[in-house]
Amino acid sequence: MGVPRSKIPWYPKINYDKCDLCDSGPQCLKFCPHRVYAVKGQPKKLVVENPNNCVVFCRSCRRVCAPDALSFPEKREVLALIKKLRDY
Repeated sequence: MGVPRSKIPWYPKINYDKCDLCDSGPQCLKFCPHRVYAVKGQPKKLVVENPNNCVVFCRSCRRVCAPDALSFPEKREVLALIKKLRDY
């Protein structure tokens, strides 16, 4: 996209009120091939361990997760930021 990935704020945010780590383990962790997620801590909880590994504009992990457990930034806002950064 012509901008360093580290400058693009595209990665999931976890709603801990909705995330229950799934019955058979976090499906988003199993689904995502880019190692964005990890389970850490006591009590165990899902974390975004590698936010820059998240593919910009991908939201596929939401399909395997509990409703509203994961959210992403607004695409149009991120596109505007990318355009602004490219224009510098």
